[in-house]
Amino acid sequence: MVDAITAPDVLHLFIGAVISYLLGSLNGSLLLSKLILKDDIRRHGSGNAGATNVLRTYGKGWTIAVSVWDMGKGTVAVIFVPMLLVWGFGWGSLPEGWLGVNGTFIHWCSVISGFFVIIGHVFPIFFGFKGGKGVITACMVMLLLDPLAACIALAFFFTLLFLTRYLSLGSMAAVFVLPFVTLLLGRGLPRLILTILIAVLVIFLHRANIKRLLSGTENKFGAKKKE
Repeated sequence: MVDAITAPDVLHLFIGAVISYLLGSLNGSLLLSKLILKDDIRRHGSGNAGATNVLRTYGKGWTIAVSVWDMGKGTVAVIFVPMLLVWGFGWGSLPEGWLGVNGTFIHWCSVISGFFVIIGHVFPIFFGFKGGKGVITACMVMLLLDPLAACIALAFFFTLLFLTRYLSLGSMAAVFVLPFVTLLLGRGLPRLILTILIAVLVIFLHRANIKRLLSGTENKFGAKKKE
């Protein structure tokens, strides 16, 4: 039988959140533009430090590198930060199938770490708290925590992208349906809270895109950027 989290675990969950936030703050787009290209991606295009702006500014090769980096830190946060806390410090417990066990220290740690790695990407402490929109990192976090729910959300993303060629619309549709899918699948409180927070955060960060969508000035995927 798996024990629920205890009061001392709250501090350990906080430590996991801090580690994940700092990890998330290593924004791939900003590391690339500042350390390798001696530039700042936020001076170009949309001003966003994300993969879409990297694609439009630096090309496909760098976009792949940035995407792999941002997916990688999501993986580290969800998988390895909880393992560090459990095996490295002996906090909590690591039951069989731990990613899917609700109410345990390790599951809450995975969920909280997953959320804070996204927060770090969006508000990176190392880059003046101005980062990307966290879509790729959030996608990786959800693929690890709940592959079925993530794949259903991705189906909405690709459907909207195919029909409209709007990356922003596809992204917002995907995160919007996530909480409903999580609830319908009965995934439990930790993941439901996570998906709600991701949806609110990502849609809020796309508010400028929403205005452009309503005015018909949003850039389509693969199209030349509008001035």
